[in-house]
Amino acid sequence: MHVPKNICTINTILKQAGYQCYIVGGAVRNTVAGIPPTDYDLATDAPPQEVQRLFHRTVPTGIDHGTVTILLGGGQYEITTFRTESTYSDSRHPDKVEFSSSIEEDLSRRDFTMNALAWNVSEARLIDLYEGADAIRSGMIIAIGSPAERFFEDPLRILRACRFAAQLGFTVENATKEAAVASVQDLRKISCERVRDEFSKLVMGKFCAQGLFLLRDLGILPVLFPELHQCTGVFQKGSHAFDVFEHSVYACEGAPEEDIVLRLAALFHDLGKPASAAIANDGTISFHGHETIGADITRKLMSRLKYPKQIIRDTLHLVRQHMFNYTDEWTDAAVRRFIARVGTEHLENLIMLRRADSYGLERRPLPLEYVKTLQSRITGLLSDEAAVKLKDLAVNGSDLMEQGIPAGPLLGVILDQLLETVLDDPEMNTREKLIPLAKNLYRELRSRES
Repeated sequence: MHVPKNICTINTILKQAGYQCYIVGGAVRNTVAGIPPTDYDLATDAPPQEVQRLFHRTVPTGIDHGTVTILLGGGQYEITTFRTESTYSDSRHPDKVEFSSSIEEDLSRRDFTMNALAWNVSEARLIDLYEGADAIRSGMIIAIGSPAERFFEDPLRILRACRFAAQLGFTVENATKEAAVASVQDLRKISCERVRDEFSKLVMGKFCAQGLFLLRDLGILPVLFPELHQCTGVFQKGSHAFDVFEHSVYACEGAPEEDIVLRLAALFHDLGKPASAAIANDGTISFHGHETIGADITRKLMSRLKYPKQIIRDTLHLVRQHMFNYTDEWTDAAVRRFIARVGTEHLENLIMLRRADSYGLERRPLPLEYVKTLQSRITGLLSDEAAVKLKDLAVNGSDLMEQGIPAGPLLGVILDQLLETVLDDPEMNTREKLIPLAKNLYRELRSRES
């Protein structure tokens, strides 16, 4: 295993003081799996206060649980004292945390065999007590010891199993899967924040479809994500080969891995279909207005999971706007209105969502020539510096107030009307043309009020 220079330095300092240093967790697992580690967690027999004494710059990240962050050479390294944990009365936190001098005892409390690996930095030696390396090579997620006990200690481990399946493409071993199914109701005890963090990692995984289908197969959807569960078994006709849930999963898979907003929007974009489904006399199914209903459902789901407000806003906007139907008959004014409605900052993501949506139809990329045409027209219109939002107008609220139009609701209505005019005819976007038009609009609106 390649050990970064800063970790070698940490090991040397600890060793000179008579303590051990091990790399543990994901860095070791990923190395065995042939995946380059991105960060390194460390474990030691040094008490946390001793770690703070030995290193000049530290942060007491979770000192009650033995975790200190060492700041060294521009990097941050979490190091945790070996622990042994007692019973979990609340299925969330150990009743007490006791420190240990044994790496073997520390590894025995972990969740899955693939995560119970440690690399002895001094001896350049792998510690593998539970055949975790074999599990990694065979692509299996196996609970340590009794799966039922591991899930009783912390039910979030059930969701972690799905997350690891999504990130690594692994399969859950049968006994571990059976225990997860039997313990799935205990997930209700887990805080929304912990669920959100695991779910986000799952959704952004390279094999997210595998993880999402595991949520369904283990019975997790009705417990944690009933909105997604309601999409299972809702079939669509026409070009759709899958039910709404399956289509949404594959759409999520078709969205860029690194973008949480796009992945969530792709997964949630059709949440409104079960509630809006209508079957006509000829047997055809329609989902009129499902984007609006779906946006409301998405808002409640994401708020419940306590996602940051900006992520919620951006996701909702994409869900609400995803049902655009471009044709070559669109005029330039129609394209400008589309840009104005969507917002220039969301255009690229909405196009990518449309591509992900189409990928979810057959689980393969589709050419979507009409999307390419729309993108080309958008690029052309934006390069012409067409006004597509209020701040692009040649006049603003202050200009109109100087012309005798008072501040208030009518001013906002007039500005909106001016933008509509300019969207239809960009040549109207001059002060000389807009100010007289604004005055006429103000007189008309005042006369209607009286």
